[in-house]
Amino acid sequence: MRRALVRPDETGRSLLDSLRYVLSFARLTVVRSRDGHDVEVAGFLAPHAWRVRTTLEPHLRNNGSEPLWGAVRELPALVAATRERRRALLERFPLDRESLEDEICERKLVVAAGGGGGAGYGYVGAYVLFHRNNLDPALIVGTSMGGLIGLCRARRKRFDVAATFQVGKRLTWPNLFRVLQSGSRYGLPAGLRLDLHRVLGPLFLNDHGENLTMGELPVPMRIVTTGIKLDALKHDLSYYEHFLDGVMVPGRGFTRGGLRRVAGVVNLVRELTDDPELLTEIVFGADDSTRDADVLDAAGFSSAIPGLIHYDVTRDDPRMKQLLDRLYARYGIARMAEGGLVNNVPARVAYETVMGGALGRRNLFLVAMDCFAPQPRSFMFYPLQQIVRPNVLRNLPYAHIYFPLKRVLNALNLAPTVRSVEKAIRWTSEELRPDIPLIKAMVARIPVLSEG
Repeated sequence: MRRALVRPDETGRSLLDSLRYVLSFARLTVVRSRDGHDVEVAGFLAPHAWRVRTTLEPHLRNNGSEPLWGAVRELPALVAATRERRRALLERFPLDRESLEDEICERKLVVAAGGGGGAGYGYVGAYVLFHRNNLDPALIVGTSMGGLIGLCRARRKRFDVAATFQVGKRLTWPNLFRVLQSGSRYGLPAGLRLDLHRVLGPLFLNDHGENLTMGELPVPMRIVTTGIKLDALKHDLSYYEHFLDGVMVPGRGFTRGGLRRVAGVVNLVRELTDDPELLTEIVFGADDSTRDADVLDAAGFSSAIPGLIHYDVTRDDPRMKQLLDRLYARYGIARMAEGGLVNNVPARVAYETVMGGALGRRNLFLVAMDCFAPQPRSFMFYPLQQIVRPNVLRNLPYAHIYFPLKRVLNALNLAPTVRSVEKAIRWTSEELRPDIPLIKAMVARIPVLSEG
């Protein structure tokens, strides 16, 4: 499709559609039938898939540097073979034709968005751009700020830009953060307590006026957090709680000299990630044990930066506390914190969610957005960006488009002004706009290959 967009007149549309159908059919693994049963077809199609791959790979390997005609010349034989395999598949398996064609011809847009503090406000620009181009994500997976901004999109089936700005106006420093004055039960203590429920609670209620849960979101979503085992904590809890004492002005932010102390958070993160076996990836919304979790609690724990931001369930909520108690026992963890410690751009989680059947169809197009990609000029955050970079790189093979935001707000600008957010939205929209034609082409329905 990249080649076709660069040279739109090179091949006829019908040839391009046939080529895409052949490729999509060969990639089938599991198909969900009309009655809701998943039918495994990968084994049956393996010889055919091998033939398609070995025939077309030499012509498509260079990703746009050569014309498509080499692949098109192989089409007659491959189209005939695809028709024959399709006919045989429908005869052998309990599959209806409509479900099969839907799996082949429709691709779901899936978005994975990583953490990065205030730099993540630019994600709003991506969702605005998707909306203006009639691109509705079928699934959103987020870490930290990617999860919080993702919630603003997932709370409505159709994107409501005005409602998102309503959320943004509530995210002020005095509203969001308080100097920690309460004990910790589930989150790792830190100097600032994030109070999402007090600020955003009224905007995330279900039809019964109760806290919205992960399973109730109109747009399916997953939020990644990090479970921390006891042996990963190199200090007692009071050390983390008082790590930034004296460098913050309540209700305003950090003192000028305190920013140097904030840079010390890098050492805390490095200590926690020193032994990956002591950290556990926990995905809220992925199973029955977390599907009933409050969305703001999931986003809060995912955004809790060690030594800097603490999140906890301090309200009287026996249901949520029981859910967390069972979760902690299941994973053998002592505390929960920032999801970026284990997975800062969760493309793998998004891919596995779709392939696991959460959306019914397995044919996806995955856009992974990263607001915290390494930028050497960002001397304060570059070491932290380098620490999380390995887990980001492990995710990239699962993404069709990897989109690192180049112009972002300062990561410490956790409660920016509306004007700053508007600027970040504009930056991201401008950077992502060149990719929109490809995304639209990839999620547009492929015409069904005719019988003759």
